[in-house]
Amino acid sequence: MNNEISFMDVINQFDPAVWWGALAALITFIIELVLLVKGVIFASGDKKLAKAKKEGRMLRATMVHCRYRNRKPDNKTINRMYVAQYEYTLNGKTKTKQVVSTGVRPPHTITLYYENHGKKVFTDSIRGGGSLQLIIYIIPFVMAYFVMTALGFTGKGV
Repeated sequence: MNNEISFMDVINQFDPAVWWGALAALITFIIELVLLVKGVIFASGDKKLAKAKKEGRMLRATMVHCRYRNRKPDNKTINRMYVAQYEYTLNGKTKTKQVVSTGVRPPHTITLYYENHGKKVFTDSIRGGGSLQLIIYIIPFVMAYFVMTALGFTGKGV
């Protein structure tokens, strides 16, 4: 008896809707990566920073307080998380900005940037969508689910 299973036997064990769903997920992921690289999605932070620099909306902030904690589980000094409180003056009002950094103690003075109205300041370390970038990984699975469901896949055994 021949107990070998061919590649085609493995592929034929699954409903074709599964393969179409996987293909849809792959295509969706590739499209998202292209849009991400081209700066179409999650580029608002970079655009906001470039606009503030171009329009000269910059100011200097001075550190007034800095604390750190050793990150778990190592409890080593090289794995520290620093939280620095900076003070700056904008439109005649003195305010503070908290900046978090890892590994290296933050500098004594930093450059902050602000938008038109000056209500919100930000550093040059802002990048993209942050936790929203998880959507890049979730959307392909949702797309695969919709395609498989539309093709009649129920997920029940044969």
